[in-house]
Amino acid sequence: MHAQAERVGCEITREKAVEASQTEDGFRIETETGDEYATESLVAAAKYGREWLETLDEGEFLGDDGGVDINWEEHKRYGRTSVDGLYFAGRLGTAEDQAVVAAGQAGETALGLIHDVRRDEGLPEDLATHYTDWVFVQGSVIDGDWEAHVRKEFPERVGDADLSEARFDELQSQYVERKVEQAISPSEQRKRRRDGHRHLVEHIDDDAVLERAEEIKTERSSGLDDERQ
Repeated sequence: MHAQAERVGCEITREKAVEASQTEDGFRIETETGDEYATESLVAAAKYGREWLETLDEGEFLGDDGGVDINWEEHKRYGRTSVDGLYFAGRLGTAEDQAVVAAGQAGETALGLIHDVRRDEGLPEDLATHYTDWVFVQGSVIDGDWEAHVRKEFPERVGDADLSEARFDELQSQYVERKVEQAISPSEQRKRRRDGHRHLVEHIDDDAVLERAEEIKTERSSGLDDERQ
């Protein structure tokens, strides 16, 4: 998972956060080594050792018993908290202890963050929460010109939003460009699948890979022999 995150541009710092504070632009995080990081949004996911969040609490969501008390209906799920820009994911959010359940809730938190970023960019509500897929294969959503479809869709979804003509054109260009980038060709899909398999193999025991390769070689050889008979 870390390797995949780094491949798409994330920087992973293996340090423990010890303090968080709000700034005019978002948050400042200090680690145990004294390093500081500035961020517009903050996603916290570790249930234990969450004392570093207490400076952001304002007595609203960190209970004395170690639990997290958030009115999720009020904050409309998606990991949002009473502190603007602060999100809870996984076990710190609404998920149970199982890893796969926590990961699913963290995905929902990621969607909430994306929606909020789009709202901050000025997109009307229906556009901010629409089509949050990372990528899709060309032709799998609609038949025809995807760019023309998205360009036509934009004013329909803007509705009665109060936008100047210049702002409308600016947002439409940004929206169309982003959506066009999300469409990949079938050949690109196959390439990404092959690359993904190779990256996965890097994290599997070499002996197990070689053993399975020999089994595949034998199976294929046996199959050819059967065809010849």
